[in-house]
Amino acid sequence: MEYISNDQLKLLIQIQEKDSYISEIVDKQKTIPDILASIKGNLDKAQAELSNANQEYDKASKDRRDLEGELKSTEDKIRKLKERIPEIKKNTEYHALLKEITVFEKEKSDIEEKILILLEKLDTLKDVKSKEEHTVKEEETKFLEKKGKIEADFNHLSNNLKELESQKASLSALIDTKILAEYNRLIHTRRGLAVVSIQNEHCLGCHIRIPPQIFSEIRKNDKIISCLSCQRILYWKPA
Repeated sequence: MEYISNDQLKLLIQIQEKDSYISEIVDKQKTIPDILASIKGNLDKAQAELSNANQEYDKASKDRRDLEGELKSTEDKIRKLKERIPEIKKNTEYHALLKEITVFEKEKSDIEEKILILLEKLDTLKDVKSKEEHTVKEEETKFLEKKGKIEADFNHLSNNLKELESQKASLSALIDTKILAEYNRLIHTRRGLAVVSIQNEHCLGCHIRIPPQIFSEIRKNDKIISCLSCQRILYWKPA
């Protein structure tokens, strides 16, 4: 920065550069949670589909157990009715008993058919479960790989941030306390931009035209001059 003859102005420009880099890093770090959430979308979707497949399979398994319980109960009823046959002496009672057995036999057949249908459904659901489990594993691998890279980038940014903050602290120690206080005030009130150059006789902070006489003074870069409009500290940078 040979074109800057004022040491305090030169330090302010350097501090502003550090602050701009710091702000850029902080902004990047703030986006990381959203990036992680975004890349986790496919994994979340796969896990949700696997959860649905598990619930369907569990429900079908429960339905099967319930039906098998009903089947056993019906078979017990049939067995007990058949055990009574030798005891019956009247034809009317015998035919009534056979009719009752027939009803339960029909009920048993219906239950067995439902169980067969459920067994086929369970085979299908098992295949779906297996497929979804495979998809979840694939998405987990992809997510963890991307997550690792993002976390490595975050650590790199954090290290850069620490270095920049250390450099800024060293530079700040060389600045006049009143000038530094004004710089810090501008950093907070002017969206992180306290020191700007001028271009085509305009302040690059607020884009207001600089009066010719003040512009002439700023070009010398030998003193600290503030913009009349936004109060940012100005300097001239040769093309």
